[in-house]
Formats: sequence, structure tokens, C-alpha cells
Amino acid sequence: MQQQARQQWSVLAIIGFSALVLLGSSLAASIRAINNPFPGFFVHENLTVGPYFLPSWSGQKAGIQSLDRVVAVNGAPLERRADLYEQVQKAPAGTLFRYTVERHHKTVDLTVATMRLAFSDWFLIFGVYLVMGLAFLVIGVAPYYYRASSPAALPLCFMVIAVFVWFVATFDFMTLGALPKELRIFGLTLTPSAAIHLAWLLTSGQSMWRNHPVALVVLYALGLALGGLISTTFFGPLDLWFAAFRAGYLFTCFGALSFLFIVGTALRGSLSDLDRSRLRVMFVGALFGFLIPTVATVLTSSFQWRIPYNLALVPTVCFPLSVAYALLKYSLFDLGNALKIAVSRIALTVALLAIYVLVVHLLGPWAGMLTNDPLVPLFFSILVVLLFNPLLRRIETVVDRYVYRLDYDPVWVRNQTSLFLRSLAPAPELAEGYCEKLRAWMGLESVTLAYQPHSGEACLIAPAAEQDAAAAGATRLCHLLQQRNDIDGSAISRSEIATDPRFQNRREDWLASFAGLANELLVPVIFENQVRGLVAFGAKRSRREYNAEDVRLLTVLTDQLALSLENGRLYDESVQAYRKAEAANQKLIEMDRIKKDFVANICHEIRTPVSTIIGYGEILADKNFSGDANVILARLINKGQELASLMDNLMNFTRMENDGATAHLELVKLHEILAGLKMMTQRLIRERPIEVGIEIEPAIEAIESDGQKLQQILVELVTNALKFTKQGKVELAVRKTHEAGRDFVEIAVADTGPGIKAEDQELIFEDFRQLDGSSSRTYGGTGLGLGLCKKLAAALGGTIRLSSELGVGSVFSLLLPVKGNMPRADGKRLLPALG
Repeated sequence: MQQQARQQWSVLAIIGFSALVLLGSSLAASIRAINNPFPGFFVHENLTVGPYFLPSWSGQKAGIQSLDRVVAVNGAPLERRADLYEQVQKAPAGTLFRYTVERHHKTVDLTVATMRLAFSDWFLIFGVYLVMGLAFLVIGVAPYYYRASSPAALPLCFMVIAVFVWFVATFDFMTLGALPKELRIFGLTLTPSAAIHLAWLLTSGQSMWRNHPVALVVLYALGLALGGLISTTFFGPLDLWFAAFRAGYLFTCFGALSFLFIVGTALRGSLSDLDRSRLRVMFVGALFGFLIPTVATVLTSSFQWRIPYNLALVPTVCFPLSVAYALLKYSLFDLGNALKIAVSRIALTVALLAIYVLVVHLLGPWAGMLTNDPLVPLFFSILVVLLFNPLLRRIETVVDRYVYRLDYDPVWVRNQTSLFLRSLAPAPELAEGYCEKLRAWMGLESVTLAYQPHSGEACLIAPAAEQDAAAAGATRLCHLLQQRNDIDGSAISRSEIATDPRFQNRREDWLASFAGLANELLVPVIFENQVRGLVAFGAKRSRREYNAEDVRLLTVLTDQLALSLENGRLYDESVQAYRKAEAANQKLIEMDRIKKDFVANICHEIRTPVSTIIGYGEILADKNFSGDANVILARLINKGQELASLMDNLMNFTRMENDGATAHLELVKLHEILAGLKMMTQRLIRERPIEVGIEIEPAIEAIESDGQKLQQILVELVTNALKFTKQGKVELAVRKTHEAGRDFVEIAVADTGPGIKAEDQELIFEDFRQLDGSSSRTYGGTGLGLGLCKKLAAALGGTIRLSSELGVGSVFSLLLPVKGNMPRADGKRLLPALG
């Protein structure tokens, strides 16, 4: 480790010393040239005009173009660039010089006045190169200096050194030529090679030398070959040098496009949110800081486009800045704190100085001059003591929010979350609120909670909307946590899983679970020294890494959450127990009411025929009775039959409740049953204006069923229809139907009674249920008839359906299978019953 550190410091020392020498020589040459005459344009050492102009320069106004070759000055042939600069510097600014230039194999004569190189002109053309080159160097070396774990740190360092040499050597390249021209040439041609190498390392994380050594050698060999070609043709034929020169810039464009292509391809793959954010930043940085400036350079130098060449260089700093950000975003916590403190203290100093100036300005006329009267500094010192801490806290808050883009105030979040967790609410509601509030208040992508109160119980997952997607990953993480003996409630991060030896045995399971929940931080939920669950926190929307303050806050809040969830679970259980007790109590009250109504109804239904029988019996016992005894006996028989029917219903109901319903199948002739019903209806109608009609399809003769139960059902349905119909008609229709692949007989009993409301149509089939249960009701009955019919129909493998319209009438339809479906001893049927 110490040897590696020494090597790193040695590399950095060499880079720093070389950069200082190169920067110093460029600045020295610039200082000598500023405020001295120059031709109004600059030329390369091979006498071709460079692409460095300002609109106000005389060369631009006279028509000098980039890559024109100066062959004569004032009629004398020009052999060396130094001769041109010496002649211009000896003449006063504004002197006219006649130049003969070679342009596209033609000779052009131009007259250009000399100018004085102002500092502003130098800065706009060459100073921008120095600033951008220095920015490249500082930003690009930072990941290597801070020992970023990515293998791309060193190639980035090499690339920014190449760009730094390219930029800083530009002024010397166009003026004195003290530095070898190959410095700038190879800085240009090796930059795209390093960029492609860098893109590979940033997206794959693997060494290109180990995996693709041939491709790496070819990549850098191509840059070296182009640099050598440009250098060897520099003083050769212009066409050949132009071709090599343009090839170098086109190779730079190719490097920029390749970088964008590699990063864009990686973005289309499967990545975590943080890695995707990192690559997006690099993609945008390469677009604005690499591709656009390179294209602008090509268009300006080779195609004479009048683009502000110097301004096109400004965005270049975006490229190393984006790559450095991507490499350091996981390891700059300490640096971020240092920068935060520095910014806060600088802002505090400025604020205190402003206060000092204000105090002196306001109190100066009364307190005297500062040097003669100590009252002002004494007063200011007291003011500083009073304002320092509040002002510093306020400034740090502003810095956090507007400089570091912190999305939350830790104190406020802790207080608000604690207040929420103290509320008495069910565990699911607490879990949902906790996840939603922390996600919104702390600016997180996601917050997922899994809580299992006891072993074997269902696991509570929040948010509920993500339950299906998160259940598997959260449950797997809970099991991993519960299997470890060294979990103490501390947070666990993804990077810790990847590097900590404690997780070596099941590292793949941990990382797969983290990936399934898309979380970056996990905090166990511990209650009574047992791991009951976990809270998984996703990435921050600001793409910053979790810091120590975040971890402390989330750990404290999760500890409070464990107690709140347990209290919420107990509260929920108490609420459910209360609701069950309340429901049972209501059921008992309802059963008591039904019992009382049933007893009252039975008493009423029995008392009426019994009173009639007793009355008629007393009449017959009277020796003085002279009326028709047969009429009275018929009425006695009728009331006795009603009483017997009532007793039969009660006995059938009791039998079915105790033993269930069983059917004894036989061949039942429907014509015989319908004939008996017709005779019964004549007796029940008496003198009421009711018509009774019976219609049966000719093809229906007999079905396989229980005749006694079938007759009991039909008697009850027809009796009900006659009871509720004061006038009109009652029709009984029998037809054959086919449902669910089976043949059925439908026996429909239709009446023109008052009808039944839609909301009451299910209630009338309940036991002891009558729509009017009062003792003064119009229609009698015990409320057992229809309920008993429904149970008997089910025993026969059929069902009863009802359609009714209020004020029109009702239709009760009995559906029975043509072929019997007798229940077996185990309660199952040979065929499914019709539901």
C-alpha cells in the first residue's frame, strides 16, 4: 500500500512539474507578445495561416483565410516564420504590408495593416486555451489523486494531460516555436485514442489491456501513426499536409462519436439507477464538451466556417468534469464536507465584512474614524459574538439547499417523522405513511418496508402498490438478516455488501436481493432483540451517495418505527377483536329479535285455526244449532289442514337442520302432480276472482326426482302465489330447457300479486324472514316456506329463481334436472348441482 502511494505521488509530482514548466513557458511567451505589433493574423511554422481570428483583426478584414500559405512579404520571398514576425515588430502598428499567399494552387495578393496585440485579444484567442487546458488538468487528475476505485482514473489522467499539452502549447505553436511541434500534434492525435479507451473502462469496468490487448495496441498505434504523419508532412507538399491535418481532426471526431456510441449502448442495457445516472452525465458531458467543440474546430480550420472558435472551446471543460463526477461520486464525501465548510465560511466572511462596512458607514459620523475611536470595532466585536452562530447556521442551511441541493432538513424530518410515528394507527397505515413521507421529504427514489411480527405470520409489505413486485426480494432479505448473528441494527449499504468479508459466503444472494428491490441502503427493523423486518431505501433523486448523517437519521427513525409497528399491530388486533365482539353481539341481538318474531308468528298462525276449530266445535255442540252441519265440518277440515301444513313445515325444517336433506329418486309423472295442484287451487281460491292456468309442453311426461319433495315445493309456491294475489291470475308453466350442458325442466309459478322489491328478493329465502313481520300484517305465515323450498330444490339438484316487478307480479321458477342427481353418502353429487 505504501509503495503504491509513493508511486502515485511520484506520478503526480512529475505531472505537476511538467505542467508548471509548460504553462510557465507559454505564459512567458505570451507576456513578451502582448502589447507588441503582430501581422493581424498568426501563421504555423510551415507558413500556413492558423485558424485564430477575431472579427476586428485586420487579417480577417483583408480576406486572409485559414490554411493560406504566405510565400512573399512586400515582394520578397518568405523563408522563415521568424522573418515575418521580426519585420512586423520593427514597424509601428498600422503599417501596411503586402502579402502574396498561395490558396488552392492559386496566388493571391493581399494588403494587411499590422496591429498591436491587446491583452483582451490574446485572452480571447489563446488565453481561453490556457484556462481550459488548466481546468482539464485539475479536473481530470482529481479522480487519480483521490484514488478512485475505477480503472478509468489513470486513462482519464493520461487523456487530460494530452489535452492540456495540446491547449497550452497552442500559442507557442503559432509564434516562437520554442517547444517541439510534436507536443501539440501528438496531444491532438492521442486524445481520441484515450477517449475510446476511457469509454470502454467506464462502461465495462474491466481492463482493456487484459481482455483486448490487440485492440488497445491498435487504438493507440493509430493515434501515434496519425501524429507521425502530420509531423513528417508538416514541411512537405501542402496537399499532403492538409490531408494529414484533416485526418487528425476527423480522427478526433471519430473518437468523440465512439465515446458517445459506447456510452449510449451501455445506457440501453440493464443498469442500476445510480449507474444509469452516472453514464447519462458522461454522455451529456461528451456531447457538449467533446463532440461539439471538435466539430466546430474542423469546420473553422478546414472549411472556413466563421464560428467563434475561441468560444467553442469553453464547453470542453464539461467533458472531464462529467467523467470526474462519474468516477468520484461514490468517494467524495469527505471532500464534499470540506467544500461545504469552505463555502459556508467564505459566505460568512463576506456577510461579516458587509455588516462591518454597514456599521462603519452608519456610525462613522457619530463615533469618529476607526483609527481614532475604539467604539466602532468594540461594538462590531460584540455584534459578531451575537450574530456568529445564528448567521453561520443560516448560511449553512442556504448552502445545503442551494449549493449542495440537499432536499431535506434533518432536524425537521426527524421531528415530523417522530410525530407521525407517535400517532395511534394500524400497522399497515403506519408503514405506508412512513415510506411515503420519507420518500417525499428526503428526496428518495423509493422506500420499501417489510415487517413480520412473528415467525409464520404474513409479512407486511409497504407500499401496498408494490407488494407483488417487492414481496419476494423483501422476504429473501428478511431471511438473510435473520440467519445472521452479527446484525446489530446498523445500516447495510450495497458497497458494504460488495466489499465486506462478513458477507463473502452469500454475497451473490445479498446483491441479487438488493438489485430486486433497487435499493442502496438497508436498515434492519429490530424489536426485542429480534430482526422483525427491514426498510430498503432506494437511490437519492439528487444522485448523491448516502452520507453518515443520512445513515444516523434513518437508523434512529427505523428504531422508532419498530416500536410503532408493534404498537400498531396490537392496536389493530384490539380493533379487530372489538369489531368481532360487536358483530357477534349484533348477531345475538338479531337472533333474539328473530326468535321473538318467530314465536309471535307461530302463536298467531296456530291461534287462528285453533280458535276457528274451537268456535265451530262449540257451534256443533250446541243442541239448538239448526244450520247446515256439513258446511261447518268442511271449514273445520280446512282449518285442520292448514294447521297440519304448518306443523309439517316446522317438522321438515327441523329435520333438515338436524340431518340434512336427502332425496329418494323415482320416476315422477308431472301430469299427476299438476292435477293434484289444480284441485288444491280450487279449494284455496274459494270465491276470489282469480284464474288458474296450467300449461305443460307435450314432450314432458316424467322426470327422475323425489316426488314427495317436488310436490312439497310446488304446493308451497302455488300457495304463496294464491295467498298474495287478490285478483287476477296464477299460471303454472312447465317447459324443457338446456343449461350448462344438461337438460332441465323449468316449472314456473307466475302471479299478479303486489310484486317484490329488488333489494328484498334475496331476503325472502332466509329462514324465519318475512317482509312484514308485525303481528298486524296482512298476510300470514311463519317465514319458513320459501327457505325450505330452496333447500329442498338444492337437495334435488336444482335451484329456485325469482323475477319480480313491484306492482306487476312475481315469477318463481323451479329448475330440476331431467335425470336425477341424488346425493351420495359422502355428501357429493354424481353431477354438479345447478347454482
